Amino acid sequence: MKPALLVIDVQNYVLDGFPGYAESVAKRAGVMNEAIAVFRRKGLPIVFVYHEDVNDGPRPGSKGFEFSALIDVRDTDTKLVKHYPNGFNKTDLGDILLEKGCDTVFIVGLSAVGCALATYHGAIDRDIGPYFVQGGVAADSEEHVKSAEDICRTMTLEEINEKL
Repeated sequence: MKPALLVIDVQNYVLDGFPGYAESVAKRAGVMNEAIAVFRRKGLPIVFVYHEDVNDGPRPGSKGFEFSALIDVRDTDTKLVKHYPNGFNKTDLGDILLEKGCDTVFIVGLSAVGCALATYHGAIDRDIGPYFVQGGVAADSEEHVKSAEDICRTMTLEEINEKL
């Protein structure tokens, strides 16, 4: 297994505009950051995925577009902008992972039943094995988080540490 971590859409415009998401991210930011720390320590790829919607979303360079201060993003991190829920759709994500030899992705971020879930299925379409990091994917309700974690393969941070 050669994994990468995908950190999806934990952007200010979502957290500032939708209290349910903000609460869910605040509850799960520790798991998200620990996953980031594990991948950094092990020298494994991390891709921060940003959503831009030309009609409704914020533009690159705006405060709303940036990731929440709760998440440990660094200037040197790999960043990717997407325009569809699935992070693989019409982006270079597949090529980035292929160049790095990755055959597995671990996913944290937003939303458990939206973009994170669409990217999970997009990975399957590319023969990349996807996992949600248990407790690291947020949504607008706890029911949505539970549903997504029930239907998707998940792995705890402890399991990830053991396998990497």
